[in-house]
Amino acid sequence: MIVIGAGFAGLAAAEALARGGVEVEVLEARDRVGGRVWSVPFAGGVVERGAEFVLPHDETVIATADRLGLTLARKGTLYGWREPRGAGAVTIDQVAEAMPRLSAGLESAGRADGTVARALAGSSLDPHIAVAIAARTEVSCAYGAEDLDASVLRAGASAFGRFDSFSFAGGNACLAEALAKRLPPVRFDAPVRRLSWSAEAGVRASTEVAELTADAAVVAVPASVLEAIEFDPPLPADKYTANRGVRYGQAAKLFVGLRAPAPPSQTLSVPDRFWCYTQLDRGARPAPFLAAFAGSLAALERLEIGRGPRTWLHRLASLRPDLALNQQQLMLSRWDDDPWVRGAYSARSSRSPMDTAALVRALGPLAFAGEHTAGEWHGLMEGALRSGERAARDLLAAY
Repeated sequence: MIVIGAGFAGLAAAEALARGGVEVEVLEARDRVGGRVWSVPFAGGVVERGAEFVLPHDETVIATADRLGLTLARKGTLYGWREPRGAGAVTIDQVAEAMPRLSAGLESAGRADGTVARALAGSSLDPHIAVAIAARTEVSCAYGAEDLDASVLRAGASAFGRFDSFSFAGGNACLAEALAKRLPPVRFDAPVRRLSWSAEAGVRASTEVAELTADAAVVAVPASVLEAIEFDPPLPADKYTANRGVRYGQAAKLFVGLRAPAPPSQTLSVPDRFWCYTQLDRGARPAPFLAAFAGSLAALERLEIGRGPRTWLHRLASLRPDLALNQQQLMLSRWDDDPWVRGAYSARSSRSPMDTAALVRALGPLAFAGEHTAGEWHGLMEGALRSGERAARDLLAAY
């Protein structure tokens, strides 16, 4: 079988198929595995240019790590406990206390539709607290509150708390590399341009330099770039429309070296829609860098990301004057200019809801994976792994 895409979803599918006794060929457009998981050296440590946090509820990530003999390192950063600044005298305790009340109010009112912005405007919360919640939600979802579905407020109540966060020791890319080692060598720099398929003949995947045939294939590429593949015959209208309807958040990260490593901390800039954090290294010592994450298109424009890191660096220095920033040691990471994703991760749009049933449904010899197909787990490494394993189960059952 052929797997298109060597991100977490594609690799999880390929490894599950291989464990099921199937011969697998993995095609990847980039020159590395991992997709939107990308670990690189920086300031004497390892940083995550893409997906970063493993949380206690990420059962598939944790189980896969255990199965592959990989170690998760405690970051010390409290993902769910970001101190808000720039929203008056609002505290994280006030925000955390308000979230369950807000979620319960939406549930009891039966408000299953609408946007985050509308839900907060119609709530009885203190306006400063509402603004802080909007900022936190926009940052985490990487998407603007004016179209972000209000359901994320109900689901997001559990994202506030003093729970631990983790990354893989050596970087999250270790998981992708460990999965890839269990497979035949991945074919890099091999974007699929055309995919012919039928229940009778199987599939034929055409790259710029080769054609491969197989009984079936897993398509594990983001919905945002699925149209780069010519399907023959074309995808049915509902499948095509479902993929076209997936909305992607926009995000960027900025890493800054520290002249003096600092203990774990987490701070949210409410007006600028970014948060920054310090953490522990794999040896449980304070890491020698500060990381910052900005979420939503408006945040990227406000921070002038298109011009480089300087505006953001200035805002960081103002937000965290307690840290000794090495302003000559910088790295900016963004995904909107990556031709193989063109965004961060799928967002729950109110105007264009994700049709999970259509996104997941197999078509003859084609199964589909990717975090955008993972339902409630969309946007997460957990969702990517779950989707790959589900696609593999679909094909193993059928073939």
